Amino acid sequence: MLDMNQEPVKKNSSYIQKRITNLEREIEKLKKSKSDEDYFRKRSAETLIQRQQQILSSKNQEFNTVSLWGLYGPDDMKMFKSMTLPVFSSPTGAPFDSLLDGALLLSSQTINDPNKIYSRIDNTTIDHLAMKLAALEGKTIDEETQALCLSSGMSAIFLATMPFLEVGDHILSSNQIYGGSEQLFNITYPKMGWTVDWVHEPWSVEAWQEQIIQKTKLLYVETPSNPNLFIANIPTLAKLAHDYNLPLIVDSSVASPALLRPLEHGADIVIHSISKVMGSSGRAIGGAIIAKKNITTSVPDLREDFVNKVKRSHFRNLGPCLHPPSAAAIWDDLVTLQLKIKAMSDNALQIADFLDKHDKIEKVNYPGLSSHPQHDLAKKLMRFEDDSVGFSHLLSFYILGGYDAAVRFVEVINFGVEVADLGRNYTTICHPASTTHGQMTSEMREKMGVSDNLIRYSVGLEGVNDAIRALSKALSIL
Repeated sequence: MLDMNQEPVKKNSSYIQKRITNLEREIEKLKKSKSDEDYFRKRSAETLIQRQQQILSSKNQEFNTVSLWGLYGPDDMKMFKSMTLPVFSSPTGAPFDSLLDGALLLSSQTINDPNKIYSRIDNTTIDHLAMKLAALEGKTIDEETQALCLSSGMSAIFLATMPFLEVGDHILSSNQIYGGSEQLFNITYPKMGWTVDWVHEPWSVEAWQEQIIQKTKLLYVETPSNPNLFIANIPTLAKLAHDYNLPLIVDSSVASPALLRPLEHGADIVIHSISKVMGSSGRAIGGAIIAKKNITTSVPDLREDFVNKVKRSHFRNLGPCLHPPSAAAIWDDLVTLQLKIKAMSDNALQIADFLDKHDKIEKVNYPGLSSHPQHDLAKKLMRFEDDSVGFSHLLSFYILGGYDAAVRFVEVINFGVEVADLGRNYTTICHPASTTHGQMTSEMREKMGVSDNLIRYSVGLEGVNDAIRALSKALSIL
């Protein structure tokens, strides 16, 4: 029988001594706690502080280091006994440490990692993706950033805008946006009692200012826009929004934080469809909201801690949660984000230059071309960490011959994939007027520049000479 009073045997082991020290620290915390509730609250606060410090520390690391590790470091690997980010696919977390622990978690009074109450509300795999995105998007600003991952880009748009709105409130949006966003604003939001007005000259700050009204609660812009590659003047729009005590919300899905970080230029909130170039393998669908810790808004309750307030309320209530295996797939895709964006941007510029000189092409939309109306602005805003410029993987072009020629082109080109998708490792081709923007009126499409002869072309990682040969062959058939 073990004699509990015998002298402990001294162990010549650094591992054992470290374990003893950690246990002694935990015992001291328990002794100092006034109650179970006091202990659980302190544990939660310490976890949050640790993660916040990790995000702030990541600002001193290079982009590729952050995109590789995120906040999943050696300590996490030891805790989970896994070199790779584990997939916590169970709808519930581990058993509560006590009934009180569960009560505090369910009421969002504590947020612990790895303690989770329910995957619809909180999940360790998804949290690590959110922390990586927050670190990448906020890498070039001093302020702390926070992120929330969701089931899709559309759910991200909804939950980034809805919290600001009451019945009768107003959104002012650029008209150069993705077709699904337009449908959300034009079809769904009026049913909620919210109105949306469109800025048809979004390059003009005066056009924005003229349409701001008393009920306006936010400015919304997509840059680079899909499919016309409009580049928004984020610093100018942010100043205008803040002059009216409004947040600027930016959809930056096309660029990704490798190439454009809107928070650096004054935006308050950034949204992404992370199933696009950030999830370039195409194995998962998801969305994300990233915000500064403090934002500008006329809604007092949302000024501080916007992401966590949304997470604990509307997100929790509506249930647009991301699937944990999808979170892990996108977390892995982010490892090579900057490398892929650089390669895709280089290829896209060569392809755009080829098309721009072709006699069967009316016009090319690509911010890397000097003919693009916001070319100089793009050079200022769209930069990699090493300060080199890039203009994204996406371009579009108008084919001479109208609708019939555009449809014929997508039928005959023998390269890439014809799908209503973009940001893949492989090239994708799309005719927006009959797919992504097909539900709009022809008048709305024309105002957006989405003519019947427009082709959207998302450049992949294939050999650029192969892509150009395929384009040349397809155009020669028209």
